[in-house]
Amino acid sequence: MSPEEGRLILAGSVSGIVGGANTIIISLYLLKLGLDPFEVGLLLSGGVIVSSSISFALSLLGDAYGRRPFAVGGRAISACGLLLLASGVPAGYLFSSSWGAGSLLNSLLMEKSRSIERSLSVQSALSILFSVVGSLVPALLGYRPILFLDVAVVLASGLLVFGVREEYRGQGGINLRLRSLRLLSKLSTEALIGLGAGLVIPLMSLWFYLRFSVSAEEMSPVFVASNLTLALATLSSSRMAAALGRVKTIVVTHAGAVILLAILPFSFSFPLASVIFVSRNALMNMSGPLFSSMILRLLPPNERSRGNALINLMESVPRAVGPSVGGYLFNSGNLSLPFLITSVLYTLSTAGFYILFRKSTV
Repeated sequence: MSPEEGRLILAGSVSGIVGGANTIIISLYLLKLGLDPFEVGLLLSGGVIVSSSISFALSLLGDAYGRRPFAVGGRAISACGLLLLASGVPAGYLFSSSWGAGSLLNSLLMEKSRSIERSLSVQSALSILFSVVGSLVPALLGYRPILFLDVAVVLASGLLVFGVREEYRGQGGINLRLRSLRLLSKLSTEALIGLGAGLVIPLMSLWFYLRFSVSAEEMSPVFVASNLTLALATLSSSRMAAALGRVKTIVVTHAGAVILLAILPFSFSFPLASVIFVSRNALMNMSGPLFSSMILRLLPPNERSRGNALINLMESVPRAVGPSVGGYLFNSGNLSLPFLITSVLYTLSTAGFYILFRKSTV
């Protein structure tokens, strides 16, 4: 592994600290700032819309003029949003995502990596391990100190990317035409995943709080266990893919996750719900590197950033609707229906993906 490949892998994974901590605290912190569950859902929805739209714009610019400066700039904007949020301004959440980081960093990594599957697997495993660290942080720090820690982590990630020399020089201007549009249209099933995930995933810590009256400190070990289990599952996904193929591995793991998700809201105790939550998370997300490497191989080199960003946009726009609906249902006392709706949407998406890509050899 070259030093530059290592920097990009670390830059893409260290933000797991932010994700691990914020998955637990953001909903609760926004409640503390005076928002009700419905308003929390609206703000989470707004964050998805803003971040995914600007992510796509940065990816267009990255394919046109080079990816590194826009990956760094996205991290700087994220740091500013986190600072606003830490200062008690809820709207800061809208600007707290690392805009364009995923698609731009993966495109840079494809350039530097000898084996993109291996690089993405290492990045994913490290990100999950960092998420474990992030999941432990709420047991040690308050909400605002965690957000200031997030700022430091995001800036460190940006510095790592800044130190990488990019070979791709862009195509001299913005090009909205995509030769891979037919391929991308097949992935429109991701919109169902986004809508379903938005209903419950951003609100999981809020659901645990409303359902079992547990605090962030009590949830922390559960999210730690979830991330550790996912790390181990991710490392095993390549072996499953070797035996079953990428597409079948994605479908089988997602199917198991759907069953557990449908069962989760009927858990009668916090420990049982925790076990189901941990297992579902591992099955749903362990095949992420397989999906990412598959898409990077299918996309032309000069379309990788905006192609990936468009896939994210197709998932993120429906995902933005989810928290508002989920927050409304939670606020009205219905803590089960969002999970059942999500299970149906995941089932439709997984079936559609299998039908469209079952003959893929990539």
